[in-house]
Amino acid sequence: MIAPAEPAPTPRHRPRGTPVAQGRWYKLSAGDLPRHIFRAYDIRGTIGDEITPERVRLIAQVFATRFFNPSPKLVLGRDLRESSKALAEAAMDGLLAAGAEVWDVGVAPSPLVYFAIGRWGADGGLVITASHLPPDHNGLKLRLGDGPFYGDSLQELYKAALEPPQVRGGGRLVARDVYAEYFPAALTYLKLHRPVRLVLDLGNGASCLTAPALFERLGCKPEILFGEPDGGRFQGRGPDPLAEGALRALCERVVQSGAEAGLAIDADGDRLAVVDEKGSPISADRALLPLIREALAQGEKHFVSDVRCSRSTIRYIEERGGHLAMAKCGYPFILDKMRKLSAAIGFETTGHYYFRNPDIKFDDAVFAAALLVGALSRSQEPLSQIIASAPQFCTSDELRWHCDDAVKFKVVERLTEEYAREFEVIIEDGVRVEKPEGWALVRASNTAPEITMRWEGDSPESRDAIGQELQQRVRRVMNEVARNPQTTEH
Repeated sequence: MIAPAEPAPTPRHRPRGTPVAQGRWYKLSAGDLPRHIFRAYDIRGTIGDEITPERVRLIAQVFATRFFNPSPKLVLGRDLRESSKALAEAAMDGLLAAGAEVWDVGVAPSPLVYFAIGRWGADGGLVITASHLPPDHNGLKLRLGDGPFYGDSLQELYKAALEPPQVRGGGRLVARDVYAEYFPAALTYLKLHRPVRLVLDLGNGASCLTAPALFERLGCKPEILFGEPDGGRFQGRGPDPLAEGALRALCERVVQSGAEAGLAIDADGDRLAVVDEKGSPISADRALLPLIREALAQGEKHFVSDVRCSRSTIRYIEERGGHLAMAKCGYPFILDKMRKLSAAIGFETTGHYYFRNPDIKFDDAVFAAALLVGALSRSQEPLSQIIASAPQFCTSDELRWHCDDAVKFKVVERLTEEYAREFEVIIEDGVRVEKPEGWALVRASNTAPEITMRWEGDSPESRDAIGQELQQRVRRVMNEVARNPQTTEH
């Protein structure tokens, strides 16, 4: 049952004098606003060299004037990085210059900004964050309505920002409390059958402000690692829980404390990593098997993953009467396929999880962690045993090779043509080659001049053989395409 929306807190108007700069604006050149900071799904770069308050102000102002009707209502939030406060102030001034009513939620994990946009009926919003990138980076995540602003729209924003921005004026700033509404909404969908012994690794990130409070409200008292904000230095284990070695302290503490699971969250609260009671990290495509098991038992049939998903999860779902559909890597594509199929759960192998939920329909790592803990509280089996009940396969790490942007898509196209003559292929994102003993995946990176590869076998020997054949074929095709530049049009 969906809880009725609670009334919003009384707005607190903060006088700021004249928030709109009255000086002249000059047309920027491409050199003044680096194009490469406009990535596939967000804007990010190094502080000072690439991301500056002036550029953030300009981007925010153009975003508000180009993509919204006059006087839009936009939510603004920021992560805990030392540079984020100044960048948020700059974004605020840009939005106010554009005539926006800015609902400022202050420091908050990215998912809470998304929640506020949907709950309050805002026209969109933005978060100052570099997500899981190192401390010397920062950037912006933009939202149009309650969905992501990405791809071609970001490139359109870049081009528009090279023109003098429109100054509408008349903006208004309102401070609002998103936490007071988030916790009751999230708790509507969460329940523990019993307390679960947990270790939470918050990485000194923005989830320090939500995870302990949410689990306490659930009646669970987890042990916390790196639970104090440190100004975005992330000195505990770094901002990315999926980085090599990042989970070492969590794995050790889970074993030492006798916890039933360990959960690690990235710097802005949208990525989750999971460790079982034996201190072993679980791949992201298998980490939610306890939840998937419950959903299947309740009659759910449809699930969605990106194209990197292991056959372990696919077979687990199919053996129980369900179906896992694959989508292109990336939040918008996973959600789109989930909507088409009315899928219960979607996930990416990068630790992003999505649920068919009217209030939290985005990648909220704390919410995903709480749902997983709820499933564990209702299970008679430990987490490791649930994972072991799925068919076991041997999966490679991701391999990245440099490949010029001018030819990388042609390389994948040629590989697709070749493999399709021999095997079943999935072409949602690059080409995934389905073999009797495993699979191989080749993709052209959307954000770098690279070809990425991953493969899996039903034994270490088949895994290695698949990987060797894949690399030999990719190398040959790359060389052939490089020798024939007339074939590189895409």
